[in-house]
Amino acid sequence: MTVVTERGEPAAPTGVRATPIPVRVLAVLAALAALAALFFGVRWGLAATNDSFELAQARDTVLLDARQAAINLNTLDNAHVEAGLDLWEQSSTGTVLEEFRTNREQYAKFVAESRRTTAASVTDAAVAELDVRAGIARVLVGVDVQVRPEGAEPVLTRQRLQLEMTRTDRGWKVSRLSPVR
Repeated sequence: MTVVTERGEPAAPTGVRATPIPVRVLAVLAALAALAALFFGVRWGLAATNDSFELAQARDTVLLDARQAAINLNTLDNAHVEAGLDLWEQSSTGTVLEEFRTNREQYAKFVAESRRTTAASVTDAAVAELDVRAGIARVLVGVDVQVRPEGAEPVLTRQRLQLEMTRTDRGWKVSRLSPVR
């Protein structure tokens, strides 16, 4: 097809073809996707090399272990005393573990004679201090303990504990334990 100007002469070919709109849209979308990938790639790289990520992971791990330790140390069934005391030992290290091992027979006798069962749940917990290099953390834990004496109504007790957690080869364990007033 030949284009004619106002004078009736054929127009000079421009050599430029119009690009269809869908191709333009795809090109813009591809450019935006490349920019987004670059942006998020840089952000991921910065996060992966940031120490705060490692610190946050350690905090979450110690908090999880402290919550479970608080439950383990406050739950004991008089029908399964030995299993409960085993949990006490598995949740502790250092002087707390030594105390549990030293007094294990007395604890077992007391629980068997008292004919009580305790079941704990953590209401709240927070890491107050964390030294990742030293492997020590201080965690504050709120615990509700349901005490069920045999043949009597259960009683709920509330405790606030400060747990010093020490990192071991098997995770974070309680190395000191004290009530918070």
